[in-house]
Amino acid sequence: MIRVVVVEDEYYVRKGIIQTFDWKSLDCEIVGEASNGNQGVEVVEEMKPDLVIADIEMPVVNGIEMVKMLRSKQCKAEFIFLTAHQKFTYVHSALKLEAVDYLLKPFHYKDLEECIRKVKIRLHKVDEETSKTVLLTDEEIQAENIYIKKAIAYVREHYAKEVMVTDVAEYLKISEAYFCRLFKKETGYTFGQYLTNYRVHVAAGLLVNFPMKVSEAAEQVGFTDSNYFSTIFKKIMEMSPSEYQEIKKVY
Repeated sequence: MIRVVVVEDEYYVRKGIIQTFDWKSLDCEIVGEASNGNQGVEVVEEMKPDLVIADIEMPVVNGIEMVKMLRSKQCKAEFIFLTAHQKFTYVHSALKLEAVDYLLKPFHYKDLEECIRKVKIRLHKVDEETSKTVLLTDEEIQAENIYIKKAIAYVREHYAKEVMVTDVAEYLKISEAYFCRLFKKETGYTFGQYLTNYRVHVAAGLLVNFPMKVSEAAEQVGFTDSNYFSTIFKKIMEMSPSEYQEIKKVY
């Protein structure tokens, strides 16, 4: 179940959100509520939810500032913003904070359902099955080299975006050539092989657990060409993405 906190200054709007929607059918449970950003920070820190649904325009501390405060405290929750105004400045601020989405009030069940679907994808990019099958966990590598551990952590955080060897080497503050030699020596894989394998296994987890198209899964893990993704997926998993999804799906 996804643990949810609702932060909304209008009492009846907040209670309406909490009581009107069938949260259980969305695999969600409300674990807390707050009427302004300051209270929101306190409730989120106490309840540690997976998702925070917050109004942007609130007294004392608004939704944008609340999320900035929580991010500075290393809060890992996902955020959905509520607003009564479709202003670009609001949308831009939400996107800069990497919010899942924003909803225009009043919103409908189907709008919330779509946002929750996005939340699930972001929360479960690496599901339990995937974590068991992805190659080269820290334990498997048994590498004491801090550069390799940092490189793998970098992949796990950025795999959905474009990741270049030069980016990782620059992040580690070592030369590209040295990094490539070191990674191959410690893991037995080139960096590119590891990145591709990791992306494919994450995509496999998405296809199994969520009713999404192959092209959507490909995009979620950083492939811009779905046909190329399918070719690589079949080479690694020994079946096409659609075949894998049909055989192993759990949704």
